[in-house]
Amino acid sequence: MMPDEKLLAEMGKFNEELTKAGVMLAGDGLHPSSKGKHLRFAGNRKTFIDAPSQKSRNSFPATGYGR
Repeated sequence: MMPDEKLLAEMGKFNEELTKAGVMLAGDGLHPSSKGKHLRFAGNRKTFIDAPSQKSRNSFPATGYGR
């Protein structure tokens, strides 16, 4: 079920404010996992791996990203 028009408008305004503030870098929806990146955490270190995502119980979709 889709959110009502008022909620969609509020979400759009919020996303626009985040973009103008330089916090939100993209929010263009879901993409196929073949375009995905792996993010690995080890202690305080984060590693991005530029590789297609494998089906995994640890995968999750993201619709936007920021700083």
